[in-house]
Amino acid sequence: METKKTVFETLSIIDVSGITSAKQGQKYISWSDCWNGIKRIYPNASYEVLENDAGLPFFESTMGIFVKVEVTINGETQKMIMPVLDSINKSMKSEQYSYMTKKGERTVNACTSFDINTSIMRCVVKCCALFGFGLNVYRGQDLPNPELIDSTQISNISNAIAKNNLMLSDLNKVFGINKLSELMAYNYDGAMQWIEDNKSKLSA
Repeated sequence: METKKTVFETLSIIDVSGITSAKQGQKYISWSDCWNGIKRIYPNASYEVLENDAGLPFFESTMGIFVKVEVTINGETQKMIMPVLDSINKSMKSEQYSYMTKKGERTVNACTSFDINTSIMRCVVKCCALFGFGLNVYRGQDLPNPELIDSTQISNISNAIAKNNLMLSDLNKVFGINKLSELMAYNYDGAMQWIEDNKSKLSA
């Protein structure tokens, strides 16, 4: 008699490469693609956003704000927590705060309801990974956060962009960032190469 596959055995072998995107080399799956993939196989799957004592969908500590969700598939429930993070993966709090780095002081903006909602849906995706769906995407994400480019590198890129009549917005789009100061240091050489490649296209 054939043994029925577990939820993990079913979901962990699904190829998610077609719905995986990347931002500065870090892979992720959008919550809509994730939930679509889950519900097509397990229509009764559900998730719940856990609330604090005041009925709000987040929890706060001195270390920052975080969210909690539960996902249930085929009667099995997994729980996941996730900090509310800014664009460079720093924990957000209810008030703005600053911290020191090797390159000077940086500021983390106060958390908003949009940030909380974004983290909730990311938390759902990560909780689904506990069931096997897209689990391989998270390999290596427990490594220390890399540094951002410094002021000299920002200046080098900005000057090269202007000198070659290129659009900074195009470079930002390529690397999945909103502004140049969000570029990771390990992508600096790639950004300069992008400028060189596109300069060549313009002059061709």
